[in-house]
Amino acid sequence: MHKDIKAIFDEDKVLAEAAVIYGFTRDQVQFLADAENYVYEFAKDNESYILKITHTIRRSPDYIMGEMEWLHHLAEGGLSVAKPIPSLTGKDVEEVPDGNGGAFLLRVYEKAPGHKVDESEWNETLFFELGRYTGKMHSLTKSYKLSNPRFKRQEWDEEEQLKLRKYVPEDQTKVFQEADDLMNELRQLQKNRDSYGLVHADLHHGNFNWDHGKITTFDFDDIGYNWFVNDISILLYNVLWYPVVPYENKAAFTEEFMTHFIKGYREENEIAAEWLKKIPDFLRLRHMLIYGLLHQMFDLDSIGEEEKEMLKGFRNDIENQTPITEFDFSKLA
Repeated sequence: MHKDIKAIFDEDKVLAEAAVIYGFTRDQVQFLADAENYVYEFAKDNESYILKITHTIRRSPDYIMGEMEWLHHLAEGGLSVAKPIPSLTGKDVEEVPDGNGGAFLLRVYEKAPGHKVDESEWNETLFFELGRYTGKMHSLTKSYKLSNPRFKRQEWDEEEQLKLRKYVPEDQTKVFQEADDLMNELRQLQKNRDSYGLVHADLHHGNFNWDHGKITTFDFDDIGYNWFVNDISILLYNVLWYPVVPYENKAAFTEEFMTHFIKGYREENEIAAEWLKKIPDFLRLRHMLIYGLLHQMFDLDSIGEEEKEMLKGFRNDIENQTPITEFDFSKLA
């Protein structure tokens, strides 16, 4: 959680306001997490819902509305997502003033049916269905029309964590040069309706539930404009980073996952082999973004040896252009 938000968050006061706004009682609320948002689950009329709370320090109401509008578009297109639930006054985003000119921003979602995947479900069936789901999401986003320019989400290179000079020590000039070179190269890639649009940008098995062969996604907080192949690359990076079932050989697992994923994806959306060959570059980009995120999170003066070794590994990977996986993505053609 952002330290400035944490410093002013009065949980009892904000939850009491939320209970009035959405029509539940305080004793029906259970705390779930506090990473980028404060996340709670509550019950109302024998149904479970998810409440997320952030602050205008981090987001604006209009920016969150960009997420809400896109979620409605996906749901209307038949994609199974945890849909926004309006407040008692019919708003998708509500504000609770903090008394200092800012406000806590509230929104509520359906609770996704099913459960997080377990080891017995981490197989080619899931990989195929995940590909099919992602392909349908990308197909639907092609018809999305922004209703209000104020709701527009960030472009791929506006991600806060890619602003490495803001967070990484200034003497890491090789890191900055590698990031600049890669981002300038990616800026030359074509953007059109069939390759670029609004995407989830944080797909992984912690952000969907599995219910008898059906996927329902949630946590659309990071959505933004990006190449479809980068959305796929982010998912791959995430499953390589923390798989449900540990793998012995990274390249072999990449081949297994991507082979079934792309088969499913192509049932719903086309993607050319030339785009798939760009995945190694986008995996490196994600590695850089995570490096920026870690520096955003860590206090370098107080971190332990484990964190220092992690940062050292990331730095070496970036400076030496180390591939995230040795798999040859031209095989997917």
